[in-house]
Amino acid sequence: MSRLDEILKLLLSFDGISRKFVLPSIIDKLRLESFNGNKPHSLGEDSAAIGTESDEYVLLTTDGIVEDLCLNYPHAAGFNAVLANMMDIYAAGGTPTSFAVALSYSDPEIGEALLDGLIRGSQTFRVPIVRGHTNPHSSSTYVVGSATGTVMKSNLLTAGGAKSGDALVLLFDKVGQRGESYPLGWDSVTGRSSDEVVLRLSVMNDLASEHLLTAAKDVSVAGVIGTAGMMLEYSGYGGLLNLDSLDEFRPNDIPLDDWIRMFISLGFLVATSENNLPQVKQIAEAHGLSTVVIGQADDSKTVKLRLGNEECIFIDFSESGVFTPKNLNT
Repeated sequence: MSRLDEILKLLLSFDGISRKFVLPSIIDKLRLESFNGNKPHSLGEDSAAIGTESDEYVLLTTDGIVEDLCLNYPHAAGFNAVLANMMDIYAAGGTPTSFAVALSYSDPEIGEALLDGLIRGSQTFRVPIVRGHTNPHSSSTYVVGSATGTVMKSNLLTAGGAKSGDALVLLFDKVGQRGESYPLGWDSVTGRSSDEVVLRLSVMNDLASEHLLTAAKDVSVAGVIGTAGMMLEYSGYGGLLNLDSLDEFRPNDIPLDDWIRMFISLGFLVATSENNLPQVKQIAEAHGLSTVVIGQADDSKTVKLRLGNEECIFIDFSESGVFTPKNLNT
């Protein structure tokens, strides 16, 4: 088995990616069967964009934290519930305005730690907690957060706007460490002030206002490769992802096998034209972020991986959806 074959096998068996394979059936059912569910800029996006009579969209997103993290690292679970939602709002080019949470637990110490983590997240990301639901006598332990934000209608970033020929660019903070509570997490938040964190996240506001991007997603638990696959499929295009670039610019103490699967806090994947790359890099640097071109979109219906002189197909959505229903963009 070649090195690239090993990586492909690793990615396809990775829970952060494989759990996403249920999305086409879920999104399709909700779009087709819920009331007025087939709305643009909703299911499939990191944040739904809700139309208003003003020149702004209201953004809405939601994220839950897995039970294992809530039980074993409840403070981190509360904090990450806020972080995940903030990343979704910024990925759409927006600014967070509020946060709501649902808590479930039976151990009061866990409940208190969840609350402390939520409060820390609220302070770090400068978002008020305005609503919640609590069940302190539950047989399950979880935290689910929702956030709202706003974005100018002319500045909205979509996860599905990449075009053939676009460069795929990873924006991330190379200063950080492996997550204490989640080993496949790159933590660039711990030890940073709220000013530093918001400065990095607000890179998406500047890129959106300059209209430099065609698509954007935050790097989720699917890792940069899974996130790129979702963006390309949602855009209706394929692409080639260069693992050598990821290997060259990864943090020194993180092996490539881990880096390609990592949730990257304060990390975004964006699509942009080659002509806009210098300006994207300049803005990212002003926000304390590094830029790495990891691939390019093309007219195919496959997402391919390249390592050295080898290539292989990561996903093929020519016949049916892998991360996204086939009818989503038709």
